[in-house]
Amino acid sequence: MKKLVATVLLAVSLMQVVQAESDTAPATGGQAAATSSADGRARLNQFFTTVNSMQSVFVQEVYDDKGKLKQNSKGTVYLSRPGKFRWEYAAPESHQIVADGKNVWVYDVELDQVTVKPMTQALSAAPVGMLLSKQPVEQQFAVEPMEAENSKLSWFRLKPHKKDSDFTTMDLGMSDQGIQEMVLGDKFGQQTYIHFQGMKLDVNIDASRFKFTPPANVDVIGKPS
Repeated sequence: MKKLVATVLLAVSLMQVVQAESDTAPATGGQAAATSSADGRARLNQFFTTVNSMQSVFVQEVYDDKGKLKQNSKGTVYLSRPGKFRWEYAAPESHQIVADGKNVWVYDVELDQVTVKPMTQALSAAPVGMLLSKQPVEQQFAVEPMEAENSKLSWFRLKPHKKDSDFTTMDLGMSDQGIQEMVLGDKFGQQTYIHFQGMKLDVNIDASRFKFTPPANVDVIGKPS
């Protein structure tokens, strides 16, 4: 569950859907390089420090270490800082992941199963909890500008300061509208591409989105704090 939640929380900073055109991994932003990216860095920090809420449609693609597509899913995400989010997978299978500020609930609709853990335990080995706080990005990650060929985005590579992170790199693509694309690399060589469409920032989201009550007659694994 920890790795699934890590992917979910890291994804909240994207803004545009970019569909994959084949079953091999698409190109990333490019190699880390010193570029003229002061404006992009400022926009990156602005997202981390000033955005209070967000909602968006997303598409998520996971590739193995050989670049083969393993998973393609889509759904909707809601975020409210500090500490709350709801991630709903609609296809190909229905899952819900809800952080209510204290606990993380993972509901597998197909299996009629709910797993719950305190947020501090669920996110202990992931840098993703940082996205739920409002700190300058440099306090959370080492940031390197990237050189991108044939891209209208400003790209940055983020490496978490924590050595026990679930993810080794996070590549972010920035436009004038904010962060639009993210590529997550893990220690097993897998890459996760997450793209968002129609992102809305600082919107009013009903508080009920961030509450979860297990449905009747489902198995519940774990105890909330």
